[in-house]
Amino acid sequence: MRQNKLSSSILVLGIAGALTVSAQVQASGLQLSEQSVTGLGRAFAGGSLANDDVSAAYYNPADMMLSSGTQAQAGMTFIGISIEADDAGSTTRLPANLGTVLTTPGTVPVFVTRPSSDFGNSVLDNDDGGTDSFVPNGYFAMDINDRMRFGLSLNAPFAVSTSYGKNWVGRYHAVDSELTTIDVNPSIAYRVDDHLSLGVGVSAQYAEAKLTQALFNPFSAFVKDGYAEVKGDDWSFGYNLGATYEFDATTRVGLSYRSRVKHTLEGDRTISDYIASSNGKLDAKVDWTAPDWLALAFYKRLDDKWAVMGSTRWTNWSLFKELRIKYVNGTETLIEEKWEDSWSFNIGVSYDYNPEWTFRAGYVYDQTPVPSAEYRTPRIPDSDRNAIGLGFSYHPNPQLSVDFGYMYIMFDDASTDNTLSLLPGYGGLITDTLQVDYSGSGNLIGLQASYRF
Repeated sequence: MRQNKLSSSILVLGIAGALTVSAQVQASGLQLSEQSVTGLGRAFAGGSLANDDVSAAYYNPADMMLSSGTQAQAGMTFIGISIEADDAGSTTRLPANLGTVLTTPGTVPVFVTRPSSDFGNSVLDNDDGGTDSFVPNGYFAMDINDRMRFGLSLNAPFAVSTSYGKNWVGRYHAVDSELTTIDVNPSIAYRVDDHLSLGVGVSAQYAEAKLTQALFNPFSAFVKDGYAEVKGDDWSFGYNLGATYEFDATTRVGLSYRSRVKHTLEGDRTISDYIASSNGKLDAKVDWTAPDWLALAFYKRLDDKWAVMGSTRWTNWSLFKELRIKYVNGTETLIEEKWEDSWSFNIGVSYDYNPEWTFRAGYVYDQTPVPSAEYRTPRIPDSDRNAIGLGFSYHPNPQLSVDFGYMYIMFDDASTDNTLSLLPGYGGLITDTLQVDYSGSGNLIGLQASYRF
């Protein structure tokens, strides 16, 4: 009877833990701006106001009216992130007489708190949770008439990947976290007059997540862990709006809005190498809303060589106040979150050396939505960041542009202070407190080609 209760509790713990992280992965500060390689070179300053590629179909559909004719673009950005996680005093609190407590009802636990590094054969001093990934983009734009244009974008607005060793100190909190999104966004732009253009689009967004973690087995006491994997996916829909105002041929501003997208990720969770009665699959789902964002951009051409641009973006992360996890048996778990809205600020410059070569540079400051170490998890050890971008375009002829961009990201040092109950069915009988210091950096390299037909 005691073991049945324990098995049920472990099963609920695993599902709750995995799906909680699923939502945190998607509602992380790692919102992707890397939808354009030309934009990468100027740190995405000015959004698509620079009119140097076809990315207006995503950033601001109204900006499509800055160009004409039929255009197509495809690109890829490599994102290499290094995240060093150093154990800063992680501890485990448990009864010294654990075996007797679990097998003999009425036994009074004698608690001890020990460094987590005392348990198992883990490599506990540090671990690199960063991974390498590729973010693609594809765009198409064409004239409908002299006052309207059609655009289509295909890209990944959210993409997260962290991976730690299976024996690292935080294995009960997280091992692997993967999120892939694909956003298909047709849009229409309309020129109202010589100054004002408007745009509107509809997004079909696919989200897929896979998350893993270790499960504490009290009957093997840190010798052999169980393993949990949760997978889920969903299609959902949103929209985007844009407005562009051209003061004259050299000066313009743009305002763009992308709506929130409500997802219900459905899938299953698999427990393996664990207590026999707990192994297997169980259906579960979680509701999560991708936040909406609003961006303001400006562009100014100084002369026939130089142009400057800037932008700011607000993201509505404060939507993520709670996470409600629903299980196949009709029960729910409510988890409170306290994310905060975040801002980014970009400034950039471009230099047209000659008709064949254009060079770019830019700077961006990105604010994390994670309010404190209590809410920062090893799934997404996010922090404020500063980044510098450099890039160039080569135009071998008036139709073709080949673009290169590079960005170096510097993450602020951050920490995690999370306490997890390893046996929730037994209250706080065994708790694991993960205290980790993070330091990280990133290198982004992008290559794309655009063609005017």
